[in-house]
Amino acid sequence: MSFDSKLPEEWKKLLNPSQIEAIETIDGPVLIMAGAGSGKTRVLTHRYAHLVKHHNVDVEHILAITFTNKAAEEMKSRISDLLNLKISPKWISTFHSLCVKILRIHGDKIGYQRNFTIYDQLDTNKVVRLCMSENSIDTKQYSPKNFRAQISNLKNSMTTPGEAIENAENFYDVKVAEVYSSYEKKLMMANALDFDDLLVKTVELLETNESILKFWSNKFQFIMVDEYQDTNLVQYKLVELLGSNNKNVCVVGDSDQSIYAFRGADIRNILEFEKDFKDAKLIQLDKNYRSTKKILNLANSIISNNDRKIDKNLWTDNPEGDEISSIRFTSEKDEARWIAEEIKNISNADKDKEVAIFYRTNSQSRLFEEELRNLDLNYKLVGSVGFYERKEIKDIVSYLQFLINDHDTVAFERIVNEPKRGIGQTTLKKIREYMNENGCSIQEALESLYNFKNLSNRVISNLLEFKDLINELKPYALQGPSKAIEKTLELTGYKLNLIKDGTLESQNRIENLDELLTSAFNYENLYDDEADEPYAKLRDYLESISLFSETDNLEESDKILLMTLHNAKGLEFPYVFITGMEENLFPHERSTNESKLALEEETRLCYVGITRAENKLYLTHSWSRTLWGGTVYNQPSRFLEWGSEHFKTVDFSVNFQQNDDLEFNIDKGQKIVHDKYGEGTVLKVNGNEITVQFDDDIGIKYLDAEWAPIKFQ
Repeated sequence: MSFDSKLPEEWKKLLNPSQIEAIETIDGPVLIMAGAGSGKTRVLTHRYAHLVKHHNVDVEHILAITFTNKAAEEMKSRISDLLNLKISPKWISTFHSLCVKILRIHGDKIGYQRNFTIYDQLDTNKVVRLCMSENSIDTKQYSPKNFRAQISNLKNSMTTPGEAIENAENFYDVKVAEVYSSYEKKLMMANALDFDDLLVKTVELLETNESILKFWSNKFQFIMVDEYQDTNLVQYKLVELLGSNNKNVCVVGDSDQSIYAFRGADIRNILEFEKDFKDAKLIQLDKNYRSTKKILNLANSIISNNDRKIDKNLWTDNPEGDEISSIRFTSEKDEARWIAEEIKNISNADKDKEVAIFYRTNSQSRLFEEELRNLDLNYKLVGSVGFYERKEIKDIVSYLQFLINDHDTVAFERIVNEPKRGIGQTTLKKIREYMNENGCSIQEALESLYNFKNLSNRVISNLLEFKDLINELKPYALQGPSKAIEKTLELTGYKLNLIKDGTLESQNRIENLDELLTSAFNYENLYDDEADEPYAKLRDYLESISLFSETDNLEESDKILLMTLHNAKGLEFPYVFITGMEENLFPHERSTNESKLALEEETRLCYVGITRAENKLYLTHSWSRTLWGGTVYNQPSRFLEWGSEHFKTVDFSVNFQQNDDLEFNIDKGQKIVHDKYGEGTVLKVNGNEITVQFDDDIGIKYLDAEWAPIKFQ
């Protein structure tokens, strides 16, 4: 297929020459290397619209893949506006949403019913813990979370349980492989898939069923993939398979923004695209529309220290912009207080301006939250316990899941005694044992209660009441999510129990449940798919919840945001604070102790943080930081050294100088004088670290005698 077409003049006015080339190059594989803020969304949406409007390609034959629901919805909205569509194109989605659609249709070919449940992290952690217990693995000695992470890594490397057992090199690997095998069996029995499975099982389906592969690869004449640098092996395989027929695969990404290696992303996918896809064309988008010249100069300076990248140099027509500030504090408390006060000043000057505080680890958020609250500043913490992870929400959602999939063991165990029905862990253990011995489902076990040994009549009666309740609720589930939620809250007595409790916590839970009901009504109002089967509307609602991410919930009203640097990806803000820029914190000590590749990823993370800023950028660090109950003294981040010519440094700290001539013959009871804390008494000596009692207002401090600003009396 060959094309020769030019864009309309009204479009060209909005685009630069590189963007026009990217839009018009639609024949064969294309790699669009899109730097931060270079207008890649505009390119993708116009490229899509160009195919439809000027080449008469049906939207059913174009697949566009993003990494977040928010990005997918934005793309749908823009394309609908460009093409004057009343209904949004169906095949613009995340990887996971795409795979769910395919598995709903063909999942039976690999042993799954269409009503399968999607397990979230809480669900999968519970299953892993149970599998560990059944394999006699002490969950106090071995972390279920780590086992789950290892299983995820095995899945994303396309390693089966059998291969994991064969490849095990030590005792730990053997145990992980055993749990992995048990875990897969339990998910299959529950007719459930985890997030990794959605991708892995889809690839398995396409690789083992030639007719199904032919259908989907013929269907999608054109494929576009956003954020390609974040793809893992499974996602790479999926794109390769779906693009195997027409070869019109266009990927957009930036090798300098690959920051998710910890969850399996492989930078080689973008670096080697031209090798993997024959005759691929490379197009560079290097004009930045977001940031000032000073911010871009700093970003370019930082990323130039990496070797693994496709060379480019971001530039902009934007003004030089404000001076970038690098600010030094004595402690992380001082850092947080100053930032909160500065945000207060920004808000007073322009309350509509968005401000973001970035940090390397979640634990750093606490002090910022405290200081912002002290100044009565409203903020949103991105990455905290999500709405759908709250107990009351999870309880009701589990009821809904069980209504449409009565094989779901995790949902059953969560709700069977919620509200209390006198069904404890001993009973659940007996049910699990019966299921394992007889190879049956929860549904079949409930039909055979009188075959159980050592179940009291009271417990049997309670289980039968639960079974009757589920049967009573099922007709309402056919009507959609709002009616199912409403009747579940009513018939279970869940909401009534909260009302009777009458506590502030109960009231908050009721408000959350009301919000859940609202979300169901809103979903139904926007639902435009034909309900082609029983429970379809409820199933699709639950699917949308399962695939929900925290960044999808950001609102324009959220003016002060706190988040890790990893969560900042894809966002932009007028004001940005990158905090904790200290060695061993950012870059993280793991990266400095491992390989150069790990340090390069930290460098890319810094680059991502910097390029989120539109107008004003602050880089902060402190000399001392409290960790694990003690005080550590970190040197300024090497990133500050690499970019030092592009910012001014402001020092708000007590001047820390290394005590080069200090002889460490310090004794307990010795008097010292600290530049900030005043006179104190040494309580304990452990190498260079000393524990010092200052006056009552200051209290006990843990100091590094080599670096602390102290004198000995």
